[in-house]
Amino acid sequence: MGHRKEASIIQSGIVLMKEKIARHTFHIKVQSQDFSQMQYVPGFTAQFFLGNPHYDIDCEDRKYSFWNYEPVHQIADFAICTFSNGKGADWIKSVQPGDIVYFEQPRGKLLVDNSADNYVLIGDITSLSHLYEINRGLAISKNIRSFVYTESNEDIFPDIDHSFPFEYHIINPVSEKAILEKVKRIFPAGFENTMVYTVGHPATCITIHHYLKNECNAPLHHLRTKPFWK
Repeated sequence: MGHRKEASIIQSGIVLMKEKIARHTFHIKVQSQDFSQMQYVPGFTAQFFLGNPHYDIDCEDRKYSFWNYEPVHQIADFAICTFSNGKGADWIKSVQPGDIVYFEQPRGKLLVDNSADNYVLIGDITSLSHLYEINRGLAISKNIRSFVYTESNEDIFPDIDHSFPFEYHIINPVSEKAILEKVKRIFPAGFENTMVYTVGHPATCITIHHYLKNECNAPLHHLRTKPFWK
């Protein structure tokens, strides 16, 4: 890991605010002049270091999605989950306004794509802020269906504008088979002009992706699938 960090571009920003917005989620605002270097697209992520990589080149990192980006003042919002109770959870619990945080140059693979007419957005709480940002990045003319699943109402938080634009489902315990049976109802008859974003719980992502690919013959270039780790 040390060689990768030495070769990467380390950027930094200041934490402007931190707020607990759900049972397992914190909201932070980070301001950084380094953000001006990126060509931002909804769906970007930042690889945050859980320490100061200038002093510890082996410090661990975690990837978090941009929830919102305001380019005039170079302020980004992130919703960081603590389900794992691991090192990333310990880090966000310890971060305070005024702290300097370090990250690699933001980039993204699971980006907004306005090339289809119809969209299905599927995910859990770990991917909720990412889906919110994708949803706001889609043109208003798009037909959007959604399915967000969680084990408890206490884990749901609204979008950055305080809206609840999705369909939220309580499924306890989370079961990929149960989720697949429910999301089948919102899939269209055909997928020629439909793009499906499936993010969040790894086993659920794989189950839905295989169903769409093997049973629905959905075009692979219309499937945006990415597991999010807690």
